[in-house]
Amino acid sequence: MRIKSLTALILTLCILSACGSSGSGQTSDAPNETISEMESKEEKESEAASQGQTTVVKDNRRKKEDAATEDQEKPKTETPVIAPEDLEIRECSYENSIGTTIWYLIVTNKGSGSGTVRFNGTAYNAGGDVIGAANAGIDILGPSETSLAYFYFDSVTGIDHVEYSVMTDAASHYYPVLADLSMEQNINDRNLTVKVTNNGSRTAQFVQAYALFFDADNNLISADSEYVVDNDSEIKPGGSCSGQMNAYKDFDHAECYLTGRSDGSAGSAVSSISGEDFDVREYLYENSFASMYYLVIKNNSEYTVSISGNAEAMDAEGNTIGAADTSVDVLGPQEESITYFYFSNVKGIASVDYSLSYSESRYYSPVISDLAQEITINNSNVIVTLTNNGSEAARFVQAYALFMDSSGNIVYTDSGYITDDDSELKSGATLSKQLDCRTAFDHVEVYLTGRR
Repeated sequence: MRIKSLTALILTLCILSACGSSGSGQTSDAPNETISEMESKEEKESEAASQGQTTVVKDNRRKKEDAATEDQEKPKTETPVIAPEDLEIRECSYENSIGTTIWYLIVTNKGSGSGTVRFNGTAYNAGGDVIGAANAGIDILGPSETSLAYFYFDSVTGIDHVEYSVMTDAASHYYPVLADLSMEQNINDRNLTVKVTNNGSRTAQFVQAYALFFDADNNLISADSEYVVDNDSEIKPGGSCSGQMNAYKDFDHAECYLTGRSDGSAGSAVSSISGEDFDVREYLYENSFASMYYLVIKNNSEYTVSISGNAEAMDAEGNTIGAADTSVDVLGPQEESITYFYFSNVKGIASVDYSLSYSESRYYSPVISDLAQEITINNSNVIVTLTNNGSEAARFVQAYALFMDSSGNIVYTDSGYITDDDSELKSGATLSKQLDCRTAFDHVEVYLTGRR
């Protein structure tokens, strides 16, 4: 593989005169990342000291916000800029089901500098013909950090090799953050879960995990990615977030890499709203293709809140077999609503370890208390009729029906929007929705979500 490295040499001519001197600088941006490798079919706990992060791997198969302030410290301009020759790059690729080739670059910074890394690639077939072109990038990569970038060759197959240039520059807007992140991984039959913890003093932003699944011959056969952040698109100092990446083919081993950056902020202020002011009831339901863990939440506080949650699903042995997040846009005082963690392709959950965070709602107003319900229960469905008694339209109103047996276990669920063509239930309007059940049930509980 031929790699063309372009190193920008900046020559500054200083002219001394009675008027003094002047200068200018330039910065550039692109997407970011970190590494940690997993070895399939064995458990290990290792400190990736060379990468400045700790990774714990456990293989179970054997058995968005305004954080910056005016006085915020910015990345220091005297930090050496990363050089292309300091980058160690490994490549792997696969063609997905829609006829597109994703060409991954796993990049390790062996030097002492940091900065933005950008790539421009040209794809060739075996005959040497140019068949595709794409760009890739990493927002910022610090010393000893490993991250990932990829070329997305849309509707291109049959690539034999890719030739690419490497360009580096100072990243004056961001700090490197990957070295502050530790990652605990669990490999399961059909997924890889991660729990990422921010051990640093700066907020990690837009952290994304990439899972690469390989066969026994080390061919990349599947890949998936997931943002591992809270509702502010952050992992705050001392905080942890989990995510699940799914494999759609049988695989032999997997590798996981992170991307992310920091603007140098210490994170949002800790909310004064206590979780003790909220009642939460939990229901687990498993269908043929996923497991849902429903939370019915009652707001007993005086605040109008937004809620975010993150969860790990455990099997009977305590192994992590799934991860998910959830959110409630807005919940007013004394209102009750529902949300759920969706564990795709996960069965056999014995318990769920979750956390919820509450903050005052900044973007939405509550509507549930304005909605009058009339519920009609039939043998195989429930009819939900809502009237908006408020003075303004309610938006995106959705009803959830939990059909239960006599022991209070969910046997079926259904949901649907109760809105007009404008996605609203207008003031004074009445609309109905039928929610179906495919099996016998004893009773049903109905909950609403919505906002304005």
